[in-house]
Amino acid sequence: MQNRQANFDIQTKQWYVPKGSPALAGCTTCVQTDGRAGIQFDKTAIEPRIGLAWKPMASDKTVIRAGYGILHDSSWNQGGQGLWQNPPYYAEVDPCPSDFCFAFGSTLSGGFLVPSGTPSSTDVAGGAVLSGPVNPATYSGTIQSMNRNFRQGVVQQFNLNVERQLPGNVVLTAGYAGTRSTHLLVGQANQNLTSPSACGVVPGYTVGCGFPSWPYAAPFQSVNSNNSVGTARYDSLQIKAETKSTRHGLYALLGYTWSRTFDSGMPDGLGTNPGAIYYPLPGSAKLDWGLSQLNLNDNFTASILYDLPFGKGKAFGSNWSGAANAVLGNWQLNTIVHATSGFPLFVVDSADESGVFFSYNGGTYQRPNQVGDPNKAGDQAGQTGCPTQIHTIQHWFNPCAFAQALPGELGIAPRAPVYGPRFVNVDFSIIKDIPLAFREGTDLQFRAEFFNLFNHPQFYMGGAGGSGQQDINASSTFGVINNTVNNARLVQFALKLRF
Repeated sequence: MQNRQANFDIQTKQWYVPKGSPALAGCTTCVQTDGRAGIQFDKTAIEPRIGLAWKPMASDKTVIRAGYGILHDSSWNQGGQGLWQNPPYYAEVDPCPSDFCFAFGSTLSGGFLVPSGTPSSTDVAGGAVLSGPVNPATYSGTIQSMNRNFRQGVVQQFNLNVERQLPGNVVLTAGYAGTRSTHLLVGQANQNLTSPSACGVVPGYTVGCGFPSWPYAAPFQSVNSNNSVGTARYDSLQIKAETKSTRHGLYALLGYTWSRTFDSGMPDGLGTNPGAIYYPLPGSAKLDWGLSQLNLNDNFTASILYDLPFGKGKAFGSNWSGAANAVLGNWQLNTIVHATSGFPLFVVDSADESGVFFSYNGGTYQRPNQVGDPNKAGDQAGQTGCPTQIHTIQHWFNPCAFAQALPGELGIAPRAPVYGPRFVNVDFSIIKDIPLAFREGTDLQFRAEFFNLFNHPQFYMGGAGGSGQQDINASSTFGVINNTVNNARLVQFALKLRF
């Protein structure tokens, strides 16, 4: 970065800037340091790999395999957002007409307008816009903060498999695979928060209480984290069966995985939606732990290739004439079947009853309270008019299972309390090879391919703003299937000359 990045330490409320930084006159909170901006160098990136294979009792049909390894996440500067966006090297210099700058009222806001006369600014109607590098102490835009003991993400991977050859030339593999991930990047989560307004007011209320009252609420719009505090866990049971018979022209691969993936909610600034996360409020590590957006409880795949036993050199029709063989011989059928359970759905509440004013993904989302069973139809928790049938287009789950938190409080529903629709897809192809007599080893191949053969709709729930998050205050999209993904049935034909 050529010593051109700075860091704001939320614990000390100090700016760590490289030595010789410009525009630092009058900055009483600046600490001059090296190009690492006060961040300790992580020396723990050791990555061992261990593997073993064992044939019990010298068996030639059974083998046990196991492996363990460590790898590291390399997202040090958080991709498109990072410490390089901090002053004194970066300023929001967007030219903005007055009607846009004051779209949210007549006060200075949004990091665009600063008071007239601010250093490194140009006067405009209603104030001034920043026009160059500014003193960090007077910067009014969004700032980036990275914990000074930042650690690279550590991912431990391990597996244990048993492979057995069965009669019929079938190889069956069953095993466990898992990961444990720590120090993962949690970026773009605003840390300029306050405790819920019910703290100290409502007897017995403690959720999220005790957050320090940081004295940097102004002039900064938000303080975005780039912290290594994320955790994740993956566990899976994997079963695979594979067979190949040259004699019968059959190849088949079937696989099934049952798995569970959990994480602490990790926005990455690249458009993923982890639901309403409560980080960095006290106790948020436990409150945010939930199903990952990547979780798939069930995943089944089957791939089958079958050379039909008709034609010269095959079980049937070996004595066919050239014309008969050209028409009826050398056909192949292929299919790929993929079926998965639905992905988790994040349920959010945009009303912000707590007053904490979370800000991520364009909303002030917190979570509601779960007051019933979302996978059960009918009236719940004293609410009437609830759907009498669920898992429909209009009501995939029962919206009456969720309610807003009481004024000043945070909702305590899980981040991902429901699942979306399952996915089923079948692709199918017919292939015909036509040998050409005028040259040995040359043939013409005809292919007819059917993608999504049964035209099975792949449902999607767009949720709030198309983000997939289910907002209890948006009745037109809450629990509603309103979109599809992937293609409807697609048929294509191809003719290929092979030589």
